[in-house]
Amino acid sequence: MNKLATLDNVFQYADINSPEVKLDRLAHLLSQAPVTIYTCKPTGVFGITFLSGNIKDLLGYKAGEFLHNPDFWINNIHPDDWCQVISGMNDILAGKSLLRKYRFKMKNGHWKWIRDRARLVTDPSGKPVEIIGGWTDISELIHTEDALRQSEEKHRFLLEQINAGIMIHAPDTRVVSCNRQTCNLLGLNEQQILGRVAADFECAFICEDETPMRFDQFPANQVIRQNRAIKNLVIGIVRSDPDDKRWVMANAFPEFNDEGDILNITVTLIDITEHVKSQEEIHRLAHYDSLTQLPNRFLIHERIDQAIHISRRENQSFALLFLDLDNFKIVNDSLGHHRGDLLLQQVSDRLKDCLRKGDMAGRLGGDEFVVLLPNTGADGAAHVSSKIIEAINAPFDVEEYLLNIGTSIGISIYPNDGLESDTLTRHADIAMYHAKASGGGRNCFFDSEMNARIEYRLVMERDMYLALEQHQFQLHYQPQIDLSSGKIVAVEALIRWPHPQRGMISPAEFIPIAEDSGLIMQIGLWVLQRACRDIKTWLVEGHPSIKVAINLSLRQLQNPQLFAQIIDIIDETGIPPACLELELTESVMMENHDVTLDFMAQCRNFGINFSIDDFGTGYSSLSYLTKLPLDKIKIDRAFVKDIAKDSDANTIVSAIISMAKSLRLKIVAEGVETEEQLNYLKECGCDTVQGFYFSPAVSYAMLTQMINP
Repeated sequence: MNKLATLDNVFQYADINSPEVKLDRLAHLLSQAPVTIYTCKPTGVFGITFLSGNIKDLLGYKAGEFLHNPDFWINNIHPDDWCQVISGMNDILAGKSLLRKYRFKMKNGHWKWIRDRARLVTDPSGKPVEIIGGWTDISELIHTEDALRQSEEKHRFLLEQINAGIMIHAPDTRVVSCNRQTCNLLGLNEQQILGRVAADFECAFICEDETPMRFDQFPANQVIRQNRAIKNLVIGIVRSDPDDKRWVMANAFPEFNDEGDILNITVTLIDITEHVKSQEEIHRLAHYDSLTQLPNRFLIHERIDQAIHISRRENQSFALLFLDLDNFKIVNDSLGHHRGDLLLQQVSDRLKDCLRKGDMAGRLGGDEFVVLLPNTGADGAAHVSSKIIEAINAPFDVEEYLLNIGTSIGISIYPNDGLESDTLTRHADIAMYHAKASGGGRNCFFDSEMNARIEYRLVMERDMYLALEQHQFQLHYQPQIDLSSGKIVAVEALIRWPHPQRGMISPAEFIPIAEDSGLIMQIGLWVLQRACRDIKTWLVEGHPSIKVAINLSLRQLQNPQLFAQIIDIIDETGIPPACLELELTESVMMENHDVTLDFMAQCRNFGINFSIDDFGTGYSSLSYLTKLPLDKIKIDRAFVKDIAKDSDANTIVSAIISMAKSLRLKIVAEGVETEEQLNYLKECGCDTVQGFYFSPAVSYAMLTQMINP
């Protein structure tokens, strides 16, 4: 029978047990198999000796093209794969079974991937008989593997390009994959990450509040516990160097199978370290003083509010200390702001050293500080404030200077002195003001009477502003009489305030408040303007030219623009400068004598006169007096009052007059109220007097009548 006979023919015409039928049947079965069976010689060029009939389906060739050409098989293997095929055949001859894959050129010229599984067949003596193997088409598998590999490489490439750490966790939360950015963020390599749970990493994790992260708080663990995605979880990573801390925003997303079980968990880690640092810096700038690094006004009130909340809940008290440095302005003005800043930094350090853990020191601004003492009553506050005063009293070494300052401390206690932050701070400030007014370098507890006095002061300040706006102030003049002629030769300008509701308010009541508040600058300027305009009117109306004495305060002298303002007023009104006489007390001149001396020299060069007011009550030295460009000395009324009956007063007045004459200075005696006082002053050689004996301070209109009756 023909070998190419079909199986049907075999079944129809032949004995199925005959050798030929069996051979045809085997050939047919082989042709239907997915594997192409071949045999080849174990020597020479390994020529193909048998191929199953499905070779055409596999490669497009007929079996004869292989069988009649010993080199056909080898010649059609891809050049890049030829060496490994020949090497593989040698391994087979050595008795090894072999599984290999390579490309073979098809009939149509295309290349097909085939898998070749082969082994050596030997006879009973072990002599090689033939090689038998099978070819399988694996092109689709190779293409699929290539596609998967390319996809994986692309996926891996994309993961590496993403500026975020990515970890894939198995359902047991062990890491099965991570990208390079994850390693960079954690400060670890892949070997230290893969196969571990996050809690076992060789770095520490902390929560947003900087507490250590618990096992159940890790992103993948939260996903397992809650069976849902976790978003925007802030995590701190503390690496091998404790100062090398990174902050990340973590998101964790589970992938579920059809049954709802978690297949894996993808955790993304976005580096937000710079953002956190920026937020921390913004918070620091918003809540801490840039010079001392102490809590600033905003944070102070926030902490006080917290203390109020806790104390109310726990039924406790706490103390608030308000500190103001004594003599700091002198240091700042004389040595410069740089050294003033260094001094403030040292003060803040000493404050912190005086406090317990849980206490707080803060800086309100300038040289004002606040100390908060939680769960503290009056006794504890007194103890801490005394400790602070002692610490601040010790000398400060600031560059080449050894500085001595002090501090005044006001104390308020919650809840007795207030239930709100602003109230407690204001009451402590009021108490500090009283401590400073009492001499400084001490503490003072707030009481309700202080508040009443401060409220009165605030009302007075408000009313003085209104008085300036509504022109309520008036200028009165008290004549100064020349004892030799009996005529008015000068007047002292004295401010008066007829309040619309409270009547006439004494200067002794409102001037000190104006000094402290700074309103004296505006009031003093108004007095100068009003007096110069009145002088101008007298001159225009043909009245005799008289000098007008005007008092200047320390606060006014501290104004560097004062001289320019005086000159502007004189130029505006057109009066002779000699008509103006400025009065300074001894204490004012001694407070900042260099500045005062420069100011007096400028005015004197311009033609303005000067006198010392209240002489004998201050601290002047005679050597200092000789350096001042003075015209007059005014004897204080306290000496004039008892001149007729007190020998000590007599002696002082006589000495002042004698000294003034030796310095060629004019003498004015204030407070002359009796003829007896007048006669004694005449006997002593006094030049000029003023007082109720002649006239109180009168209005401009009344004085006009007096100087030109």
